Amino acid sequence: MKLSTAAACSLALALALALAACSPGADGKESGMMTALRAVFAFKACTSKLEDQFKLGPINSVSSDNMDPVAAGKPGEWDVKFTASVTEKDSGRVTRYKGVCHVRRDKPTTLEAVSLGVIKPATNAGEVRRTNS
Repeated sequence: MKLSTAAACSLALALALALAACSPGADGKESGMMTALRAVFAFKACTSKLEDQFKLGPINSVSSDNMDPVAAGKPGEWDVKFTASVTEKDSGRVTRYKGVCHVRRDKPTTLEAVSLGVIKPATNAGEVRRTNS
């Protein structure tokens, strides 16, 4: 019983420290931990928007050698300029996209993106992608 009580206390302490790390600092700015968490959620939201806009199948991976988050408005709000290569899981197709993902705290994430072209065609013979970009 002592072990489970100690474990519960350790978990509560870790949770309290994590929440403290996510709260604003004395100057009212977000902590690095909160900014990192927002970046993860922003990446997921932007990827989902890309899937929806270009009617992509399940995505296996996204790689970007050019991602530039620019603060926009309140802390934690960004306009993320990107160029990314997206690999679809089912077809193996790799397509390059360029755009801006607008991440806001009080509004849904929006995306402005265009397809730059297919880098690697689908491995499934006869599969063709037609999108309005």
